Amino acid sequence: MLAPGEFIPLLERGGLIVELDRYMFEHACAWYRDNILPGGKKISLAVNVSRLGLVQEDFLRYYGSVKERYGIPDGVLELEFTESVLMNDDAVFAQLVCGLQKMGFICSMDDFGSGYSSLNVLKDLPLDVLKLDVMFFRRSRDMRRERIVIRNVIGLARQLHMRTIAEGVEFPEMVDFLRGAGCDVVQGYVFAKPMPAQQFAALLCRMEGKPMLPAAPL
Repeated sequence: MLAPGEFIPLLERGGLIVELDRYMFEHACAWYRDNILPGGKKISLAVNVSRLGLVQEDFLRYYGSVKERYGIPDGVLELEFTESVLMNDDAVFAQLVCGLQKMGFICSMDDFGSGYSSLNVLKDLPLDVLKLDVMFFRRSRDMRRERIVIRNVIGLARQLHMRTIAEGVEFPEMVDFLRGAGCDVVQGYVFAKPMPAQQFAALLCRMEGKPMLPAAPL
């Protein structure tokens, strides 16, 4: 097993990251069509977009055409952008975000808190979702200070009309705190570990009390 940090830089240097972006996005759409659209409960599905993928001339046209081809409804596909992607050209990126939102995509800032210019980015870009980085939820030496920061970040996002998602949460007591602080979504090992697509489809069916649907491989 290789961590993303080991192979993604190689793909970026060789320009192959754009192919990986599009491969994963199309397979995600195929999985959604096969497993959710035939009567399943509507869920959000998030897919990462790289810096190189974002600057392709056909970026909007490609992502919009794939979404349309697979019949994915508006408001369920989320495209995730890291802070390093957003810092290049705020004006150009803001136009891309508006274009994606008009096509029914949700746009999120991933790994918020892992860099140093996050607040500067937030004030200029019309994003829909703020994803709090796992570093927020590593046990710190001063729990009181940690929770003051988290609570205020969630409040800031709410004032900017952004939903908040806490990533990498491992402890039930943190779930309780985040619920009380108004965080919209919590994800992490406290609920489940990453799993193959077919296993996830089976989990959804058990939660909804339905027979198993065929799963498209990711």
